Order: sequence, then C-alpha cells, then structure tokens
Amino acid sequence: MGLNSRSLIVYFCRLTTQPMRFLPVCALLAYALLLTSTSYGQKRLNLFTECDCNRTLLKQELNYVNHTIDPVNAQVNLFIVTNYLSNGGRVYDLQFKGQQELAGNSLNFKVSTTAVMTGLERDEYLNKRIELGLAGFLAGTDYADMVDLTAEAPEVSEVETEDVEEANADHWNSWIFEASASFSSDIESQRSRNDLRLRFEADRTTPDWRLRFSPNFFYRIERIDQKDKDPLISIRRDQGIDGRVVRSISNHWSVGFFPSVSSSTYSNINLGARLSPAIEYNIFDYNQVPFKEFTIAYRVGWVYNNYVDTTVYLKTQESLARQSLDINLRLRQRWGSVFAGVSAGNYLDDFQKNRLSLDIQANVRVIKGLSFSVSGSYDIINDQISLAKGEASIEDILLGQAQLATNYSADLRFGFSYTFGSLYNNVINTRL
Repeated sequence: MGLNSRSLIVYFCRLTTQPMRFLPVCALLAYALLLTSTSYGQKRLNLFTECDCNRTLLKQELNYVNHTIDPVNAQVNLFIVTNYLSNGGRVYDLQFKGQQELAGNSLNFKVSTTAVMTGLERDEYLNKRIELGLAGFLAGTDYADMVDLTAEAPEVSEVETEDVEEANADHWNSWIFEASASFSSDIESQRSRNDLRLRFEADRTTPDWRLRFSPNFFYRIERIDQKDKDPLISIRRDQGIDGRVVRSISNHWSVGFFPSVSSSTYSNINLGARLSPAIEYNIFDYNQVPFKEFTIAYRVGWVYNNYVDTTVYLKTQESLARQSLDINLRLRQRWGSVFAGVSAGNYLDDFQKNRLSLDIQANVRVIKGLSFSVSGSYDIINDQISLAKGEASIEDILLGQAQLATNYSADLRFGFSYTFGSLYNNVINTRL
C-alpha cells in the first residue's frame, strides 16, 4: 500500500494508544507538512542564473519561476557571458541548459544592446529576451501552460520602409567617437590632491578591421603642509596618443600595428615614441572568444625616448629595438572564469634588459554554494631604462609621483564566499 506524507501522519496519530500524549507531536508534524506544501518552489520551475545583470529586476519580471541558488537542483541553468564592445555597446551570450526531467534541452543565442541605452533600458531588453528564451525552452513540457506569447507584425507602408532604411543607414562608416573629461579634488586641513583627466577615442570595428586612436591627458598636483617647513608640492603630468590597427586574416590568425607617442614626468620621459608590428594566433576559433581563448602574440618594434633628466645609464635620449611574447588563456564557463597570462620582453641590444610578467585571475564555484576567487601577479623587472640618475626627491617618494627602482613587483588577493539556506526565495524587498 502506497502512503504519502499526509497519510503517514494520520496513520501514526491513529495508532497511538494515548492520543493526548502524542497530540503535540501530531500537531508539529502537521505544521511541518503545511509549511512544505505552501513553501516557495514546489509548483514552479527552478531556474539558476549565472550572470552579470540586474538580479532584482530579473526576479521581479520572472516571478513565475523559482530563482534557486543551487545549480544542481535547478531544472534550467542559464549562463550569460557579457562582451563589451569598443563602441560602448554590449553583446550577451545566453546559454539555457535543461536538467532533471528537462535534460537534453538547450538553447543558445546572442542579445545586442547599444551604447545609447540607459542601464534600465538595457536590463529590461535583456529580461525580455530571457523570457523569450525560457518560453521556447518550456515548449512541449508541463510548464507550457504558464506561457502566453503574443506577437504582432506592424503594417509598414512603402514610404515608412524607405524612412526606416534611411534611418538605419550608417553614415559614420562604423566609426565611434567618445570624448570624456573628469576632475576630482580631495582636500583636508593639511593635505590636498587635485586630478584632471581628458580623453578622446576614435574606434572602428568590423569583422576584418579593428582601428583605434586615443589621445589622453592626466595632470595631478599634491600638497602636504608641514609645521615650520615649506609645504611639499609634487606635480605629475602624463599625456600621449595610442594607436591600434588590427587586420583579421582567418579564424585563428590576425596581424596588427601599434604606434604611440607619449610624455610622462612619472617615467622621466620628455618625448617617447613606439612602433610595434605584431602577429597573433588563437588556438581556439575567434568565434569562441566569449567562452574561451588561448592566444599567442609576438611583437617586435622600435622605441625612441628623449628623457627629462639623465638616466641611470647616462642617457639623455636613445633609440632601441624591443621584442615581446604574450601568451594568454581565458575561460568563461558555467563553473566560473579563469585567466592566466605570461608576458616576456627584452631590448634587442642587451638581453639583460628584460621583463617577465605572470598574471592569474580565477573565480570558481567549487561545490554547491561555495565559490573561491584568487588573483595575483608577479613581475621580474630588469628594463627600467628611463629611471633618472640620482635619488628621487622626498616629495616624489611620499606622494608616489615618480617611478622608483625595483627588480620585482607582486600582489596577491584571494577570498571565498559560501551561500546556504533557503534554495527558493523569490521575494523582492529593498526597504532601508
């Protein structure tokens, strides 16, 4: 005889020879059953979402599913990768994957947003596409009755069609321009710091070409007052123009050219110029970049520096050749993301003037609810050719306004987070 939980409680209470004695136990079991039958998640589809998105709005719009914190117990896993475009827009890669009774069902598609969209417009647009994907995902299942899809095809006259085509015509030929300026001031009774940043960027991205030119300017002045002494005043000024011209050759190969002109009081460079051709090979297809890429890039080029002060190598100016090799691996999967990079470079006239850089970043979901993150870098530095001769001033040392001699640099950050408790909580409450 098959018994459900309700039948077992009634059966247990009837078998007791002293019903009053076991009345509290029966009441407690009945209350627990009531909580179970009315709790969140028992009549809804369980959805787990891994994304960089507005989760509050997502819960509010998709209030007909359970937003679970456990990907294992979810019937649908939604994994979203955000790709930031050079024109300020974004492309979201959405991957729906069914589990349990929905195993074998999957759906992948992309959603594009523009730079002129506000944050709310972008979030609402993404949520609508998520709902459409979820609706198609549920077709043919018991949850299909929950879906009501309405689509209307507007009637467009021939004149309106011509107007739309004219409005959609790209008169800028894929060029995007962005200008920005910012000023910040931090003032206390005995110290102050003022920063000014100016930046302009011209960018053109097509399937075959990637062009970018970016002038920039940075100015900082810091002051520290001292008792019975003159105040410490330090000024830093950096400015330059960076360029990038990249040509796609195939799904695995690309070539590029990187010119730049710069000036920096921090680096003791009055005028610096670089010209660096480069070639890159991606072991994976470039179409898989949102989820995985393994690139090997080689650069060799010319470097010219005219220095503010005489360097530790007794140079006031010099012209050198430099080469570098960069190897980068980036993975973005449902279990998390990993980046590992190695960069090695040296000047061709003296291989002892070299630099080796290691970089790693990882954010991984280890087990149910437990995520671990770590990031760090380590640099072996033997190529500080622009260091000024002599000792840095006390002002520049205290205020960090000048480059200091070092043969290494390192940093490390790590942490973890553990989420546990109710698997299903669809309540939105932002009070206080």
